[in-house]
Amino acid sequence: MPRRSTDKAYVLDKTKHLARFNIHEAGKVLLKRGEGKLEKQFRMNCMGCGLFVCYRAEQDFESCSFIYVLDGALSTVAAETNPQDAPVPPCISQLEGGLVQVAIEVEDRAQRSAITSNLSLTSLSPLLHNSNHSIFADSCSCNYKHDALRGVNADDVRVTVAAPAARGEANNELLEFMGKVLSLRLSQMTLQRGWNNKSKLLVVEDLTARQVYEKLLEAVQP
Repeated sequence: MPRRSTDKAYVLDKTKHLARFNIHEAGKVLLKRGEGKLEKQFRMNCMGCGLFVCYRAEQDFESCSFIYVLDGALSTVAAETNPQDAPVPPCISQLEGGLVQVAIEVEDRAQRSAITSNLSLTSLSPLLHNSNHSIFADSCSCNYKHDALRGVNADDVRVTVAAPAARGEANNELLEFMGKVLSLRLSQMTLQRGWNNKSKLLVVEDLTARQVYEKLLEAVQP
């Protein structure tokens, strides 16, 4: 499928492709795109996990032509009614010696909320529900104040950390957070560099790949 240049979302043309959606409505938001441009999004969340997965530009779902699917929301792993019954995704792999490797994509809170500093709150004040938000919506929580596990897909586990990436603070916080999620001590985990600045490889002991997957699913926050 083609992708948008703004957020890399996949563009699904409903007039050309047949798709079944297991979603529920998640409200309307307005985003600032460039100078003086506002984009309206009618968002949709996954029925199973509650995560934001796609959006459309028109209010009526049936009459809209395009659905925009978020980068990372699609997976090559087969969907199941019960996520715990699904096969372990490729981002969680069993290694020799009883070790398990987890591919993680890390975002710090400062990066997620950076758009706030670029907004003209004065010109957009009629739209504001809460001046602490960078996205104006009926309901949203854009500026994460705590570490959070945002999703598990085929390619990686998405984690948002509150600490900045500088001086290794984010790495330390990521290890502590994953230790809580997986119920492991720091001595049972090793964090390695991945293929880019945001990518990390977490190697854990004393758990199987299935156990890691199930613990991650339980910790996912919408």
